[in-house]
Amino acid sequence: MTSQTHSFQSAPRSIRESFASTPLRWAALLTALCVVAILLPGWRMFSSAEHYLALHNALEFFSIAVSAMVFALGWNLRRSASGGAFLWLGVFALAVAVIDLLHLLSYEGMPSLVTPSSPEKAINFWLAARLLTALCLLGLVFVPPRPWRAVTAVGAVVAALATSAGVAWIGLFHADRLPSTFVPGEGVTAFKVAVEYGIAGLHALAAVLLLRTAVRQGRAAMVWLAAAAWVLGLTGLFFTVYVSVNDVHNFLGHAYKVVASIMFYKAVFAAGVQEPNAALERERALLRTMIDSVPDLISFKDVNGAYLGCNRAFSACYNLSEQSLVGRTDAELFGAGMQIASDAQADVVVTRLERHEEWVEGADGTMRLLDTLRIPFRGSDGNLLGEIDVSRDFTERRRIRDQIAEREKRLLMALQGASLGVWDWDIPSGRMLFSPLWASMLGRRVEDLPPDVATWEALVHPDDWGDIQGALEPHLRGETDSYTAEYRLRHAGGHWVWVMDAGRVLERDDDGKPLRAVGVHQDISERKSMEASLLHLATSDPLTGLWNRRHFTEVVNGELGRVRRHGVQAGLMLLDLDHFKRINDTRGHAAGDEVLRHFAGIVSRHLREADVFARLGGEEFAVLLPCIDDAAGAVRAAERVRELIASTPAIVDGVPLPFSVSIGVAMLEAGDAGFDAVFSRADEALYEAKGGGRNRTVLSAPKEEAGSALESTEPA
Repeated sequence: MTSQTHSFQSAPRSIRESFASTPLRWAALLTALCVVAILLPGWRMFSSAEHYLALHNALEFFSIAVSAMVFALGWNLRRSASGGAFLWLGVFALAVAVIDLLHLLSYEGMPSLVTPSSPEKAINFWLAARLLTALCLLGLVFVPPRPWRAVTAVGAVVAALATSAGVAWIGLFHADRLPSTFVPGEGVTAFKVAVEYGIAGLHALAAVLLLRTAVRQGRAAMVWLAAAAWVLGLTGLFFTVYVSVNDVHNFLGHAYKVVASIMFYKAVFAAGVQEPNAALERERALLRTMIDSVPDLISFKDVNGAYLGCNRAFSACYNLSEQSLVGRTDAELFGAGMQIASDAQADVVVTRLERHEEWVEGADGTMRLLDTLRIPFRGSDGNLLGEIDVSRDFTERRRIRDQIAEREKRLLMALQGASLGVWDWDIPSGRMLFSPLWASMLGRRVEDLPPDVATWEALVHPDDWGDIQGALEPHLRGETDSYTAEYRLRHAGGHWVWVMDAGRVLERDDDGKPLRAVGVHQDISERKSMEASLLHLATSDPLTGLWNRRHFTEVVNGELGRVRRHGVQAGLMLLDLDHFKRINDTRGHAAGDEVLRHFAGIVSRHLREADVFARLGGEEFAVLLPCIDDAAGAVRAAERVRELIASTPAIVDGVPLPFSVSIGVAMLEAGDAGFDAVFSRADEALYEAKGGGRNRTVLSAPKEEAGSALESTEPA
């Protein structure tokens, strides 16, 4: 905050106070006294002009001094926001001061100045100075307050001096060309009275305009200028009635001029010095309040490192009053070994912004961690003036950060011990972070994984998206408390890794939309492999590797559901090896097992991929034929199998062992209650095939034709 606005402006309340108090009250009082004084007879206050001369000179010197101060103040304030107005007053005050000096030196009783001193000579300079003053005050109403250019300012001073020189040239060398203004023994002439009235009128007009401007624009100082202009007008009235230079009216005229000069200076000094200083003090008070209210430690140093001041927090931290540290350096306050930071520079103050952390001992003896900004401050010319230090107490924050770091370390150890990889998803931006363990379980490095949700999506197995979306989307909508899914991710080596993904949304916006979710991945490949092994053991035949009866029953029931829903065709083949017991009895169970394995392998290789082949028990097998065209198609498939077995003997101990198979075929029907129903029809057909001589295929009649003959296909 700066205080560069030197102007005639003030608050409206100040205007009202000005109207109610000093300026206009003085003007009213002096007006009343003027009226009374003019009515007084022109009695002489001094016996001769010489006796009045000293007092006259003192009064004039005072007015000249005020004019000189106004010029000095105006010149020094020429670059301020209202510099134009100040300089306008200043240059006119300079010209008036020079002409008033000529008036003083030309007064009756003063030594000769080029020409003998006389009342008329002094009057000529007096009228010139008063006219310039009236024109100055009138022009001030219309002069823009903005600063003038340097060349304009210098030109104005030169013009003021030139005007003064012109007035001096006329008054000293060509006074005879001017109208007479004073007759000794008679007093002032009609011309002089007319000019005085004219100048008084200009002053009165200036007073009215200045007062109106003060009211309209809120310029409190202009009220004083308006009062000064009014009093100067009253001054001229005294000089219309005096008879002698040492009578009472002449004295009162000069006295009123002194009062007007005081008012004039009061206005300029108040606007140019007092009001800016008051604004500066208000800004300083505001700045001090702001600085003291900040909990951070703030201090100021000069270029030598000596303290200029500090805020309350700094004083409290070091238990030092601001007065006790001003003018002293860190070394003087804290010891010669005191360093600003561990890497302290040779410079006492910094030349560019610096930041560092330092541990300091507080007034209570505890160590405190401060995060300090060292900020250089410079003047308007760019020269270094010192530095500002702003320190924030990070002790508690560091303690919390260390606690968090320790907890994170423990959590990381626990996650590593549990083989859990962590992901953190910023949902609106799509940014997703992965822990090193998350990446390592996929044979990757976390640095090589772009932190984006697309990275994860690209690694998911295409067949698993349904399960993921079924669990994730309801949770994102807030319908479930958490999200869990099991799916496969692509390993860097090309194989798939099963993971269990568990997570939850941690942040939502005011509308309930998810903002951030966090979760973990656990490698469950080994568990999945074990589950697959257990499932295989539970659903397959250990000898042949085919599906067992339990699994086959579930598959047939599932296919029955498709038959009911979609009206598709499906068939069931029930196969039984002919005379298998004889093989076991004559060749041994090992040979029988070999025949079973041979049978399972031959049939498996010649079935369709969609067909389901199972061992129901002993030498009994079954094949589900989904999506078959019709019963005839099922029979043809069964015949191909029968013929293939008949033509492909098993090899046991290097010796061919021929065998055959009987097959019963039944079609799955929508009315079947379950596996047992269709199995029963196929079993009847198989029984018929066995009873008809074996090595043949028999088709079971549809359920609505139960009791009719079964269709039999015998070997050629």
